[in-house]
Amino acid sequence: MVAEAPASNIRTLVRNDRTQPDSAAVAHLVVGTGFLAVGAVAAAAALVSLSFPSFVPLGYGVLRAMTMLALVIGFATVSVTGGAYYVLPRLTGSRLSSETLAWAGLVILAGTAAIGIIAVGVGLGDGGEPFALPWWLDLPLLGGLAVPPLVAVTTLRHRTEHRTYVTIPYVVTGLSALPLVYAIGNIPGTNAVSSALGDAFSASAYLILVCLVALGLLHYAAVKHNEGALAGRQLAQVGYWSLLFGAGWFGVAQLTTGPTPDWLGVVSAVLGLGFPVGVAAVLATLTSTLEGSWRDSEGVSPVVMTAIAGALLAFVIAVLASMAGFRATATLVAYTPFWEAIVFGLVLGVFPLLIGAWVFHALPRMTGRRLFSRQLARRTVRLIVIGTGGTVLLLIASGLVTGYTWAGGSFTGAFAAAGEGWAEAAGPGSTFLGLASATGLIAAFGMLSMVSLLARTMTRGAATTQEVLVAVQEES
Repeated sequence: MVAEAPASNIRTLVRNDRTQPDSAAVAHLVVGTGFLAVGAVAAAAALVSLSFPSFVPLGYGVLRAMTMLALVIGFATVSVTGGAYYVLPRLTGSRLSSETLAWAGLVILAGTAAIGIIAVGVGLGDGGEPFALPWWLDLPLLGGLAVPPLVAVTTLRHRTEHRTYVTIPYVVTGLSALPLVYAIGNIPGTNAVSSALGDAFSASAYLILVCLVALGLLHYAAVKHNEGALAGRQLAQVGYWSLLFGAGWFGVAQLTTGPTPDWLGVVSAVLGLGFPVGVAAVLATLTSTLEGSWRDSEGVSPVVMTAIAGALLAFVIAVLASMAGFRATATLVAYTPFWEAIVFGLVLGVFPLLIGAWVFHALPRMTGRRLFSRQLARRTVRLIVIGTGGTVLLLIASGLVTGYTWAGGSFTGAFAAAGEGWAEAAGPGSTFLGLASATGLIAAFGMLSMVSLLARTMTRGAATTQEVLVAVQEES
């Protein structure tokens, strides 16, 4: 059902009647947009401190953890949770099981992320991957992550639509696995090796699971945008299973050259291939589904442009991550900026683009406001792609140069890449780090541009028709 939307502002959206359909989804989107702005600033500061340690007082390690909290928890997790709350009622034929519980989960997640940013910033973090939260914040975060799967599963129990659409397993499985992988990375009482492996697996698996949910939302947006059936349902299922089994292994590959079992390197290299295979399958499904609807009377659709750009960037990063998972490459690039390229590529580029594509589709339908400016949307995509792409390439170049320098010094006996020889070994790659700081600023500006676009859409966008969910009572 559609209706003409009244005038609105962000305060009105946040204070919407919490018993109404889509109220929780809109609130998650508003909060996620705020954290995107905070994360963009933190990411820019982190990348600058990577090259110029004395320029930013907090240091790279602290700023990186703050960036991950803002962009991965505050923006990405909160936003894909809001997306799940938007699509599940439309795909199940049942209202969200509890808008009140969904709001409570939002308060816990956003509150923990905000307090965590402050706690880590003042030096109370524990240094663990990926968020460095102290134990007294790990517990509420774990509780907040457990709320979305509870709401999703209970909504499925009351479904009236008995067909299982592709988006449902992507969304429900991804949300359900997030608290599990976070718990794996925070098991107490483990030794140093087990703790390092748990951190590496948890950090990378969390990122891929967020991608899994975001790609599931893209399947819904692509079908609705094209107003046709999904092309390649089997490919979508291949993507689902590949991403699910490939989750986390590119993180473990970083440690296979250390004191770990020999079989771990083989397993991480083979299962890590699921990352690029899954993204490639999803990319093929999306391009086939969107065929013929790339342009309209106003030019290239922002939904299509953002979705394809995000999926292509995800595929490139997935290929790089899987290549570095094999022992020969892992030995060369382990403990170098190469792996930071993978993480920042996902956080600065893939997440904003994949989530932005869904938001560009759903926001006008939830709020009754047309996208504020297509030109600004195109500029946002270009800035994020150029900035993130440049950052990824430069960090990879820095990692390769550093790795070859370490290997050369070791083979020739010229120096050792430790102690006094560390500066000499890391020096050749520092130039690329400085350039990566510049491109990182472009990516951060692109994210701030997306924040501006979404905020102005919610407050100043032209009025359009708004979807209004109507509960259907089953006959006894």
